[in-house]
Amino acid sequence: MKQTAESAASYPIRAVERVCDILDVLQRSRDGASLSDVAEVTALPKSSAFRYLSALEARRYVERDPANSLYRLGLAFRPQHTRQVDVLVNQARPHLEKLRDRLGETTNLGVLDGAHIVHALVVESNEMMRLAARIGERGSIHATALGKAIAAELPDDRVRAILSAEQMLQYTDSTIVSVEGYLAELKRVRREGYGLDDCENQPDGRCVAVVLESIPFLCGISVSAPARRLTSDKVETVARALRRTAMQLVRDYHASA
Repeated sequence: MKQTAESAASYPIRAVERVCDILDVLQRSRDGASLSDVAEVTALPKSSAFRYLSALEARRYVERDPANSLYRLGLAFRPQHTRQVDVLVNQARPHLEKLRDRLGETTNLGVLDGAHIVHALVVESNEMMRLAARIGERGSIHATALGKAIAAELPDDRVRAILSAEQMLQYTDSTIVSVEGYLAELKRVRREGYGLDDCENQPDGRCVAVVLESIPFLCGISVSAPARRLTSDKVETVARALRRTAMQLVRDYHASA
């Protein structure tokens, strides 16, 4: 009887471990994971992996992209204020599409979620070579323009707490990897009014971001592009365009509230 009880107790633990393995795979996958990827990591037959994924999809922990059949984390992992985020996304889309068309580069809306920035909306550039995250993708605050723009709104002690919760990984030779260096960078952001990822997250990627003020959660908008197109001399112009769009977006958001 003891062995039977132990066996019965061990099964749900294995099931939970497999669910956690699946979620870990999707968390690490920049563009999503295939059924084969999930099956390989969890050492499950594809049929069993599919059943796990289907159950998670039904609970909105996982979503499947119908265009390429890749799986990624679902709406249940969105930041807090989900309804308000959805309202803002709907308000932001036409503004970011207009800004994308004007500048020719990808535009983004990001929200602070714990120690990360979550991309809630991505309007991709029409250029063949473009810099674009996926909706739901999470970025580090220390290596992203959105992270810097949003972190600049926080007191330094909270920024230190966020950075201590996550490693300041070095993604490129330009990534800021010290707390004091990052706090010094935030002083520049507060002075100049925009966050800048200057090839810090990707070697050939540059991004400019501004915060959305007077929104009930911390968020911002950005423009991202290959560094050879979004050159350093264009940063100020892009920042001004972002500030104008941010003011219009915030005004529309509150008008519809």
